[in-house]
Amino acid sequence: MTALEEQQALDREFHAVLEQLETAAGTPLVSGEMERWLQEFTAALAAAQPALIRRIQVSHAPQLKEIRREDPEMMRNADCVQREDAWIAETIQGLLARADVLQPMVARIEPDEKRAETALVELGEQAVQLVARARKQEIALRTWLQEAFTRDRGVVD
Repeated sequence: MTALEEQQALDREFHAVLEQLETAAGTPLVSGEMERWLQEFTAALAAAQPALIRRIQVSHAPQLKEIRREDPEMMRNADCVQREDAWIAETIQGLLARADVLQPMVARIEPDEKRAETALVELGEQAVQLVARARKQEIALRTWLQEAFTRDRGVVD
């Protein structure tokens, strides 16, 4: 497999897991099905985590290095992208931990699910926010990388 084919495969995987997570998080909670919803949501999170980490390490890290090398004046932008990558990695880990904590609680309170509904809705909303920020991160990184190579720096001696 060529480097380009490998990158394309990583891109497809990344976008597929984001879509899967967004779908799981956006699926409405149905009475009597909260435990299954949480299981499917947790599975989507678990699938997304390694893809997000791989994206940060395999794609973002070299691109950030390239931005810094090509245009040192864009260091601040690269640092912002790097901080957002860290937030994304920490947030998905936190969402997985919260889902694991909620799993036994949801299983225990099946007849009185309303007690868990607020926590599950918040968990889903945070996951949707994570997906949105991950997608925005891709656009920001592409923009700063392109800018690093094409920005007019004025007259250079």
